[in-house]
Formats: sequence, structure tokens, C-alpha cells
Amino acid sequence: MGWSGGIRPTLRSLADSELGRHHSFQVTGQDELRSSLAEWPADLLVWHGACSWRNLPRLLKRPGRRQILFEHHYCAGFEQQSVSSPRRFRAMLRLSYACMERVVAVSEAQHAWMTQAQLLPPKRVRLLLSSRQLNDFLALAPPSPVPSGQPLRLLAYGRLTPQKGFDLLIKAMARLPEAPLELLLVGDGPQRQQLEQLAAADARITLLGSRADIPLLLADADIVIIPSRWEPWGNVCLEARAAARPVIVTPVDGLVEQVEGSGLLTEAATEQALAATLESLLQSTEAQRSQWSQNGRRSAARSWQGYLDGWAALLAEP
Repeated sequence: MGWSGGIRPTLRSLADSELGRHHSFQVTGQDELRSSLAEWPADLLVWHGACSWRNLPRLLKRPGRRQILFEHHYCAGFEQQSVSSPRRFRAMLRLSYACMERVVAVSEAQHAWMTQAQLLPPKRVRLLLSSRQLNDFLALAPPSPVPSGQPLRLLAYGRLTPQKGFDLLIKAMARLPEAPLELLLVGDGPQRQQLEQLAAADARITLLGSRADIPLLLADADIVIIPSRWEPWGNVCLEARAAARPVIVTPVDGLVEQVEGSGLLTEAATEQALAATLESLLQSTEAQRSQWSQNGRRSAARSWQGYLDGWAALLAEP
């Protein structure tokens, strides 16, 4: 996405933060790791990539080196939606996690899943709610009241992949053909052509492609909708709350703990449930949406400082 989504914005923010006064950070890809370590012998490797059978040898060949993994990829929703053999999948995770000094869960839901699945001993799991630098989002004015007779402007953004559920959202809009709604869908990815075809008959839906100016797009939105099939945390939801935009989210993983008081939670990650929630949104009042805006911004305001404090504590562990 350039501006938002993924781990890179968080890593850039982290390297430029107050932690940079006490620690030196270098971001490198897995393929460049060997040469990077030869030039810059790190004291601690912090992995952000997805664990897999293919990547397992990279972890195993560094015995004795301190390693921490931030688990951005896997969660209960992923396992339910995408894993054909849970037993094999969990075996891969246990082997990968065994290479780590610590494994960091990025949401309470993910932490609970790791613990319940017994993927590693509880003493080696840490919980650190994901975040990024949010000043550009916190600086935005709350949404203006929607003029009478004007549609509500929905914004959805992220990688155009099945995980993000944008196909469900477009189908939900089709179930409400007369609803006064406009949807701006921002992003790129392997599902783009399919989504363009799904949305072609609905003049209320615009696919904008990839954009870097997410705060500017948020400034023109009334609601942010996140229809994911799974989401270990969901930085888009965090950004929307910081921007004082009410959210609609599906009841999966880390999204559930973010939405309380700041928007609406669908009953399921389905087009039917999304359509029903959009109908509820249309029945909401300006006062309700204003309260969601205030609650969301309040809950996000200290997220970045909390994240930095958590990192500081993690790096201080022996």
C-alpha cells in the first residue's frame, strides 16, 4: 500500500522513534540477511516474515543467536479458513517457534489461540498489540455531518486478496441496490480483476487502485469498513480509529477487540451479515456516529506509545 498496511510502515516508525536513541535498527529482507549480518552483526534478530516449512531451515541454521518472532500472519481465523491439515500446520509452527527466544502475539485473540493450541510454552509468549506512528491520522478532523439526502461514504483499503473479504463487501452492496451508500475501494493485488468485474454493474462503487495518501482518503470518508475473513490484528482498523472514523468490522481475531464502542460488528464474515450491518448503519444517527468517532480516537490515541513501551520492555529482557 505504500503508506498503510503490512509491517514496513511500523518498522520505519520504530526505527525513527525514541528507541533509536538506545538501539540501532536495520531492516533487511530474508534473501539479504546473510550479507547484512556480515556487514552489520546484529545482537538480536527480530523476524516479521511468515513461518513455513520452506523457511524453517533459515531459522534452524542460526543456533545460539538470539531470535524473536512477531507473529503477524497466523491466527485462529487463518487456520479455520486456509489450513487443510491443522495437525501439520501446528507442527510447523511448533518447530519454528522453538527456534525463538520469544514469540510476540500482536492481539489478545491471537495470544489466546497460541496458548490454547499449545504452540509454545506460555513463558515464551509475549503480548504486544500492534501499532504504528499515527500522528497524521490523529490530526484529521472528525467526519462532518452527512447532508440530508446525501449517501454515506464508505472507505475500504488494503491488499486485494481473499483474506480481506472485499468480494463479500461488494456482494453485500449488491444486496442493497437502493441504499444511499458510496464505496471507495483502495488497493491492488491478485483479486483486482475479479473485484472490478464484481463491481462493474454498481455505479456506487469505485476501485481506485493503490494509493499512498491514505490520511487524505480518510478525510473524505464517513465510515471505514473492514470485511476481512481473518485478521491477526488489523492496522487499518487502528488507523481508522485514530482518524476518528467509525468502523464496521467482521467478528474475526484482532478486529473484535478493536471495535468496541467505535463502530459496528457484523454477525459473521459473510455477505449476508455485511448487508445486514450496512442496513443498521443507515439507521444510525449522527449522534451515534459522532460517539463512535470520539471513542475510536480515544482508544487509539496512546496506541503508539504503548507499542514503544512494549518494545522497550521486550528489548530489556535478559
